[in-house]
Amino acid sequence: MDDRDRQRLGNLIGHAQAAIGCARAHGRGWWRSAETLDAVLMRISQVGEAASKISPEVLAEAPGVTWRDVKGARAKIVHDYQTIDVLVIRGVVSRQLPRLITSVRKALVADEKQRWRMDTTPPHASPATTRPRRRRPPA
Repeated sequence: MDDRDRQRLGNLIGHAQAAIGCARAHGRGWWRSAETLDAVLMRISQVGEAASKISPEVLAEAPGVTWRDVKGARAKIVHDYQTIDVLVIRGVVSRQLPRLITSVRKALVADEKQRWRMDTTPPHASPATTRPRRRRPPA
């Protein structure tokens, strides 16, 4: 995963958190406020936009995410706004975005662990070529 993909995944998490936060800040029935619904929909579309710019190899590292649906939500919001089903959006905010955040965070943590392992392995030593040291016999 390169720095650009890591940045975009971070942005994706930020937009998803903002959508959830906006809905929570306006309490039960947040979807009844056109202004709040618009704000949440904008953030969901930004999640889809960020996903569309991330390499397919990196997207595959986030388990359990149907990226076609994530990107499709953006297309639906942007191009077919008048037919958006508010019940679906409520489900996205309450269930799917939290799962998405968790999955993307796991992918970022796994990548960070992988990068850390690569950074701490000396360039001349690899597990396949290093041999255990021989012990000197006791004197």
